[in-house]
Amino acid sequence: MPRKIEAIKDQVLRALQHPEADEGLYLRNFAYVHEEDERPKVEADQEELLDALNELVQEGKVILDESCEEVVFHLAQSSRHNCKVAGSTHP
Repeated sequence: MPRKIEAIKDQVLRALQHPEADEGLYLRNFAYVHEEDERPKVEADQEELLDALNELVQEGKVILDESCEEVVFHLAQSSRHNCKVAGSTHP
């Protein structure tokens, strides 16, 4: 399992590093990628994804923005935080 979680963490970081995610991603956007999206999909079930995100937050690599209707995940070095998120159907 440790190897799998590390692979999922790498996928999460790659998804967040993609230009389409420069304003962050909602949880659902890691697993569901629209046809027109180019960012990589994270291959994990919900529990594995949450475990990986939790570890990345604890490691200081990912931060949460809870100021929106839904939690938005950002790379820690990202300074842009707002509620306009890639793949979002929210205004």
